[in-house]
Amino acid sequence: MHKIIGPDVSFYQDDPGTPNGIDFARMDQAADFVIVRAGQNQWIDTDFQDNWRGAKLAGLPRGSYWFYDSRADPRRQAELWVDTLNGDMGELPLFADLEEAYNGEFTGWRHWRDFLDRLRSLVGQKEIGIYTAYFYWLENAPDAVTQPNELEYFHRYPLWIANYGADQPLVPKPWGTNEWLFWQFTAMGDGLRYGVESLEIDLNYFNGDAQAFAQRFHVPVPPEPPLPDPVSKKYVVNARSLYVREGPGTNYKALGFLVHNDIVEAFDANFDRTWLNIRRLSDGLAGWSSATYLVQITVPPPPPPDVPPQTGERYRVTASRLNVREGPGTTFKSLGYVALNEIVFVIGSNADGSWKNIRRSDGLVGWSSGRYLTPAPLPPPSEPPPDENLGDWYRVTATRLNVREKPETTSRVIGYISKDEVVQSLSANADGTWIQLRKVDGLTGWASAQYLVNVGKNPASAKQSILRGVTYNRSERISPRRVVSHVLVLDLRTTGIRYLVTPPMRNTLPPLCTRTTSGFLADQGLQIAINGDGFYYLDPARYNPQEYCPDGGDPVRLVGYAASRGKECSPKEPGHPILYINQNNQISFNEQKGDLYNAISGDRMLVVKGKRVAGLEADRFDPRTAVGVNQNGRWLIMAVVDGREFSEGMNFPELADLMLSHGAYTAMSLDGGGSSTMVIEGRDGGPRVLNTLIDEGVPGRERAVANHLGIFIKK
Repeated sequence: MHKIIGPDVSFYQDDPGTPNGIDFARMDQAADFVIVRAGQNQWIDTDFQDNWRGAKLAGLPRGSYWFYDSRADPRRQAELWVDTLNGDMGELPLFADLEEAYNGEFTGWRHWRDFLDRLRSLVGQKEIGIYTAYFYWLENAPDAVTQPNELEYFHRYPLWIANYGADQPLVPKPWGTNEWLFWQFTAMGDGLRYGVESLEIDLNYFNGDAQAFAQRFHVPVPPEPPLPDPVSKKYVVNARSLYVREGPGTNYKALGFLVHNDIVEAFDANFDRTWLNIRRLSDGLAGWSSATYLVQITVPPPPPPDVPPQTGERYRVTASRLNVREGPGTTFKSLGYVALNEIVFVIGSNADGSWKNIRRSDGLVGWSSGRYLTPAPLPPPSEPPPDENLGDWYRVTATRLNVREKPETTSRVIGYISKDEVVQSLSANADGTWIQLRKVDGLTGWASAQYLVNVGKNPASAKQSILRGVTYNRSERISPRRVVSHVLVLDLRTTGIRYLVTPPMRNTLPPLCTRTTSGFLADQGLQIAINGDGFYYLDPARYNPQEYCPDGGDPVRLVGYAASRGKECSPKEPGHPILYINQNNQISFNEQKGDLYNAISGDRMLVVKGKRVAGLEADRFDPRTAVGVNQNGRWLIMAVVDGREFSEGMNFPELADLMLSHGAYTAMSLDGGGSSTMVIEGRDGGPRVLNTLIDEGVPGRERAVANHLGIFIKK
């Protein structure tokens, strides 16, 4: 029995920069139904009529929803909704979307009743439902203890509940535990799979099987999806390390781990094939591992001629610009060059080692002087972000406080923390005179409690100096909802700074292969990296990942423009802001200064001339990434906001305010959602993720993205 599944859509799933709309014929191949946004406040969704008509022509059962807005009269909103439907009510219920927080004149459940009562009077026997989230409902609906009768009024309406990253949804009273009609279980479905132009899409389950769905809504029985291909026998691991667990999920106990290029045999999968039950061939280690990092072994295709496999030892370029020549000597013709801090692979050398035969990331092969190449061994795997459930945070009162290996003054000093830095505790000695602390860069040790002031479990702000010229700021607020943000502020007067946007992997299209932000930082020997622009996955039937991305990842196309070290990676698209960084490290937005060097596109401008951009979308609270500079160009500000787990995310106006609070005069957002990632090089040389990751509802999993913005800081 397959789960009955369908997306909900609005104008957000249509790219206004293209003539295309939603491909409902494609959606019909993947979905059993669709729920379409009709409008909000006193305006109609700009794509509603096209979406409503297109879904009907494709034969998809349709429901509609209206985003209730407390700034507009509830009765007028209900009337506009019904007028918009023009007699075509759809096959599924009409859903009142109750999730807003505008605090308008019509805030509160009594006004929800007015909205629903007016809607019922207009649509007769047509079924009406309620969309909401568990905690929002608890905080805004009638109290189950003191207002049971008022709460029971809403019981007549079937529930569409939003709850991500769970095995079963949390259901608020007055509904029972299993008394939900639809469950929005993710906001990160594969947009391409469902025929939309957005990268991600909300997905929903129906509470029942195909027969129950057909009987409830008087529609044909949804067909069974085609059976998946049998589980392949052999897979290769394409992560540096991959846990093997007792069951199909990160909540199961780890039994051990696999390493890069391990070969495993798979003999079972969970229902959506996101986890495989495997056995390592070398020693028999068996259990469940994430299918994301397992690549099916088929007959390996030959690598494309311009991208040989990345074999050989890793070296970093130490010259500003190093020629790549036809042979080992300056008399040979130059074929191109590699830039400062670029990572190359050495595949040979001349007799005395003074010249190295190298391979550049895009496949260029030639000879370069060994004098300007230094070994760059692969760093250790990335460390997870600090655990939200660790101890209290402490502020340093001493000008400079030593951090020691053990809780005693005779122990070796391994680092120090400065006045007003705020760090998290791990433990304390028996009498509380020493506190074990950990900074976000991985420095872990003991400091005297005499110079530490407890600032609680969830301080509003915590500041740490982590790299030369870089300050890390962690902020947390709990009202009107919990939001955790991470901001890096870089002093651009710091000597030895270089920037890098993800370089293309090949000379032919598609130029980019997905890679985690941690992997990008490690591969390129960087100190800071954040995720970049949005992207589309390319059809694997046309672009075989093993052929186009032999070093791992999936072939992708960027949403906007990008350039790396003077080479364009993606064409310009109207409507997307661009951050330019020229060879002299000058940063500009939307106007190129000097010759092209590095460039990366964003989703939208947030701050222009020191003011928040008007009209920013405020409906969704998601993980976010942003980048900006202050007015005189001295400070670079990079921000990532957590969401979907411990923190509930921000909307764009809030993100703009966050950037302004750290001095941004100009700022733009980058790709958000599960892509949002901020990584630094830790004390051990490996990448350390600063924010809380969540990908496809899986906490702690880092998403591989199309491109990144990286920073090298000379040590």
